[in-house]
Amino acid sequence: MFAMSVLPQPSLNLSSDFDRPLGPAEKYSSSRHALGFYKSVINTCRYTVSRTKLQGLPVRNVFEEAIASVILKTPSLSVGIVGQDTPNPYFCAVPTVDLRCQLRYTELPVGDDHGQNSALLGLIEEQHDQFWPSIESRPPWKAIIVSQGADGDLLYFNVIFAAHHSIADGRSTAAFHAMLLDELLQPSARPALSSGHVLTVSGNRKLKPPLEGLVSFPKSWAFLSKTLFRELGPVWLQKRLPIPWTGNNITREPYKTHLRLVTIPATSAPRVLAACRKHRVTLTPLIHALVLVSLAKHIPHARAFRSSTPIDLRPFIQWQVEEPQIPFGVFITTQAHLFEHETISALQDDRIDDTMWSIASTLRNDMKQHLQSVPRDDIMGMLSWVSDWKKFWLQKIGARREDTWEVSNIGSLAVTPLEDTDAGAGGWRIERSILSQGATVAGAAIGVNVAGVTGGSICISLSWQHGIVESGVVEGLAAYLQQSFDQL
Repeated sequence: MFAMSVLPQPSLNLSSDFDRPLGPAEKYSSSRHALGFYKSVINTCRYTVSRTKLQGLPVRNVFEEAIASVILKTPSLSVGIVGQDTPNPYFCAVPTVDLRCQLRYTELPVGDDHGQNSALLGLIEEQHDQFWPSIESRPPWKAIIVSQGADGDLLYFNVIFAAHHSIADGRSTAAFHAMLLDELLQPSARPALSSGHVLTVSGNRKLKPPLEGLVSFPKSWAFLSKTLFRELGPVWLQKRLPIPWTGNNITREPYKTHLRLVTIPATSAPRVLAACRKHRVTLTPLIHALVLVSLAKHIPHARAFRSSTPIDLRPFIQWQVEEPQIPFGVFITTQAHLFEHETISALQDDRIDDTMWSIASTLRNDMKQHLQSVPRDDIMGMLSWVSDWKKFWLQKIGARREDTWEVSNIGSLAVTPLEDTDAGAGGWRIERSILSQGATVAGAAIGVNVAGVTGGSICISLSWQHGIVESGVVEGLAAYLQQSFDQL
């Protein structure tokens, strides 16, 4: 997986100063952005509020002031990245944040739900494909406020929060929306903004240590030797595994993101989750199994598939982090899953439903077993051994990718219950969350991104780079997932 240089591991600077070097996991993402291999992770939430509750206040002002308060609570939202295309990039404090650069306002065209969802996905795709400009002096994140019209007294707004993956992972994007909702419901003392919509940020703020400074990654000699042998040992001595189908080979061009949306409505979500409990699985392994069933049908010549599951490392943080409830940053590792020909062949018989649940159950057990060892002998503990990330990525161009698909599930956004707020009377609410990832040049051929809202819907976005997978394959996958969840 990693092109390694066997050198002494560098000591990690755990200074609490606001300017600090990027940690290994942060460099992983920073180097991808510099080369155009991956540009942003996005979480789009739909907010509702009544005209009555707004009391005539301009919506732009309400969002701007609330987001300004979130910035002051989240140091990661007021940093730039210096030297992103060098071996040693570092975060630098940005003394002022010009909200005219960070916020954008637009509207969806009038139409039915399908038309408005398509238009919204188009805006998200467009943002996914953008480089972060002036990244040394402008924080690499953006919030796009998208008005979706009204239903009587009730107003609808989609907030597209996009962030550079070096400052935020999927759960961080959920944390942003949770903090924004809190500020809309119960505004704190509003920060002063200049007439030019510029927020002045305090100079004595602290940026938390990187992942490697908060989570310990103990490594056994067996793990070290196995990993190094896999990367540096002669190919003819390596164990030969089935070659999975992973779409077309890695290429940077064209860098264009495609997205499709599958929705489990709020009325259906309890039934789907009950079916998971009945079979003693969770939603993530079920989605893996459903994706496998669909791809096995649409790509019958494939001898194997390989998928991956990002794992949240926040439960393993060893020191208190003075930030919101969900620490903001990059705190993930991953687990791979290989599906060989025997498993794929079993999906061809008449007992496909039983086989699908059996696969989901096996995956669930594998995930539970893997979690028992995390973060010991974890690949994230080896990132510091990569001496040249630019070389690492560029040498992948033209090669096969490792994974067919990735299922990234950030769970449900815990919004404040209606009975505990004035939302029942038309106050601010979040009723939908869509997690999405853009074209991932050297990543999985298909991204499967899952997010929900407690008591509400569950959204699954499918993402892929133009030309890597035939659109018909993903369209078929989207239709199969929607049908499966509708009938479950």
